[in-house]
Amino acid sequence: MEKNFELTAVDLYPEIMNIYGDRGNIIYFKYRCSLYGIDIKTYDVSMVKGSEKECGEADIFFMGGGQDAEQALIYEDFINNKKNILTEAVENNKIMLAVCGSYQLLCDYYKSTDGKIIKGISIFKGYTESKPPRLIGNIAVKAGDFILAGFENHGGRTYLEKGQNVLGRVLKGCGNNGEDKTEGARAGNFFGTYLHGSFLPKNFAFCDYLIDTALKNRYGVRLSEAAKRNGVNINNIDSDFEIKARKDIADLRKFV
Repeated sequence: MEKNFELTAVDLYPEIMNIYGDRGNIIYFKYRCSLYGIDIKTYDVSMVKGSEKECGEADIFFMGGGQDAEQALIYEDFINNKKNILTEAVENNKIMLAVCGSYQLLCDYYKSTDGKIIKGISIFKGYTESKPPRLIGNIAVKAGDFILAGFENHGGRTYLEKGQNVLGRVLKGCGNNGEDKTEGARAGNFFGTYLHGSFLPKNFAFCDYLIDTALKNRYGVRLSEAAKRNGVNINNIDSDFEIKARKDIADLRKFV
């Protein structure tokens, strides 16, 4: 059967910002789209690969985490060549999943352990300060109707301004700073989070939510309707493997 829908995903700096398997997010997004008969084009966009045209086609952006050294490698290109693209994208209701180091770059600034200030692009209102000890371990977060599971390992503590929407509230783990029980941030359809692992394979329902949002933005239809037009019964999608994987995270079992 001919497929009626196509989405475009852009992975920013995948060869550099890919700590703890964050590359798995775009891979799983593509896989999940295939279950519903939705075609997807993917572009890897870095400092020497990719273009404004490819970014302009994107329905969703992915960007993973990296330590200070990796962030330093991409910083100049990110600020000079990607800031305007992403600012325009969030204003046009495009989607982004930014993990850890990239989440920090979407805030106002990052303060390193030696006191150096690294300016971000201020899509999320808040700042990150690096200080010991590292916040490490499995984490569960209540985000609207979702219980999100992941793995966090970050030395940065992110403090959001009053009024800045968070991704969710921490049920177990540390989240943004280990103090206020917040995790991540949201602006429009841009999501920042500290959840690695990869994030989307552990949270298939949230992945479907992103697909649904992308389809609604581009075509004005919901995921269930798009799947139906492609001859797929959304209720027959097998997610047993993902459900078992979530339940096998022993110390999060009561949450997920």
